[in-house]
Amino acid sequence: IATAVALAAASASAMEFGVTASRDYANENRNGFGFTVGEKFGAVGVAGGFQRFTKGANDQDLYSVTGSYDVVKLGPAVVAAKVGGVYLNNQTGSDGYAMTVGAGVDVPVTKQVVLGVDIVRQYGQERVEQYDGNRVTAAVKYKF
Repeated sequence: IATAVALAAASASAMEFGVTASRDYANENRNGFGFTVGEKFGAVGVAGGFQRFTKGANDQDLYSVTGSYDVVKLGPAVVAAKVGGVYLNNQTGSDGYAMTVGAGVDVPVTKQVVLGVDIVRQYGQERVEQYDGNRVTAAVKYKF
């Protein structure tokens, strides 16, 4: 019985893989690219991601874990509140951690393909606070 319940719960959730493009409006206004892997459990979601930002001498790798909660559905679009944590790995300068808070909109194109846009504000430790600011990310996600 426990195995049947676990299989039913696993099949009720939707795993997704996404490819992202970002614009970081912090200190250096950098462009980035990356990917995400996430899972939805009804209105609650969790995603892990990697983004690479490049500009000038200080390229940055950003590793993230983000939780989301679907707030409202407007037609086919779903608006979600998001909060997360990131690790900033800088080519030059100090590495550190930050928190993100924001919102996202996902619009299904087909049953498996979703287009998404997220806007988040980043708040980092003192050693990486020069990277605090807004970030806009567009994604194409595929649901399994």
